[in-house]
Amino acid sequence: MKTVSFQGDQLTPGQRRNLEFQQRSRQLFLKSVLQEQVQETLKAVEALKEQGAKPERLWFVERQETGTTCVAEWMGF
Repeated sequence: MKTVSFQGDQLTPGQRRNLEFQQRSRQLFLKSVLQEQVQETLKAVEALKEQGAKPERLWFVERQETGTTCVAEWMGF
């Protein structure tokens, strides 16, 4: 979220109304969208649990090595 500082400047009443409206509508929109996404994700997780599926592996080992890696192998030669 960006912070706006109006030190030394004055907003007209119309600009002030527009700014307040934008701030309120942004908060309400983001709040409803995030709540909806969280609910959908929780439903999907519960469905997977009921099916007995294991959680998705986000991190995995590509290869296990010991010692110093050759630069040529590292670069794909």
